[in-house]
Order: sequence, then C-alpha cells, then structure tokens
Amino acid sequence: VILRYNIERDVLDGKVEVKDIPAKWNEMMKEMIGVNVEKDSDGCLQDIHWSMLAIGYFPTYLLGSATAAQLAHYCKIDIPDFDEKVASGEFSEIKAWLTDKVHKHGKRYKSLDDLLVDQLGEELNPKYFIDYLTEKYTEIYDC
Repeated sequence: VILRYNIERDVLDGKVEVKDIPAKWNEMMKEMIGVNVEKDSDGCLQDIHWSMLAIGYFPTYLLGSATAAQLAHYCKIDIPDFDEKVASGEFSEIKAWLTDKVHKHGKRYKSLDDLLVDQLGEELNPKYFIDYLTEKYTEIYDC
C-alpha cells in the first residue's frame, strides 16, 4: 500500500513518468523490503487497480483497516468475549453491534469522524491500528 501510494503520488506530482513505473516499482521493492522483482506481473501489474485506472484507491484500505481496528476495540469493550465469538463463528451479537453503531446510520453523518465521535466518543485514532499491528506481528515474529 505504501509503495503504491508513493508511486501514485510521484506520478501525479510529475516526478515519475508512467513509462517509468515498472523500474520505479522494482527499485522501491528492493530498497524497502529487499525483494528483486523479475517480471511486471509480479510487481506493478500484480493487481487490477492501475489497469482499471483506480488511482488513489490504496489509501482507502488503510483508512478502512484503521477504522476496523478502532471499531473492534470498542466492540470488545461492549462484548468482552468478542474473540471467542469470532473463533467459534458466532457473529450475530457483533453484527448487531455494528448495525447499531455504524450500518443503520447510512449517510446520516457528514464524515467518518462525525460518526465515530457520536458513536464511540472520539475521531478516527490510528492508535488502535498501531496496537493491532504491534500485537499481531509481535506474536507472529516472537519479538
């Protein structure tokens, strides 16, 4: 997501030409995570977003993930056995919570922050996503 965002930004700013995207992608993959990309289908063309002109789409994934982490945090306060319910496939109480806090409101609020403030008491806060990532990857990599 960060790689795509940076390349999109640079293309839109005129710093990178469209024809140079594959080389820029490969350079940044090597620089960021040490991966050599052998073919464009494994690199800048690995998904459909750019080929369907979905420019600027990837940052929305980050917003969605951050929002989901914050909602999960507050849902766990109201439903203390949240993790057990998810593990056992029991989603009805969680779905009801989401319906009450989010879904039933549709376009009632002018912004996501307005919804979150009214329903959770605070604007979108990256802390919850950072906490989620820290916990997840600390557990995976035992660090």
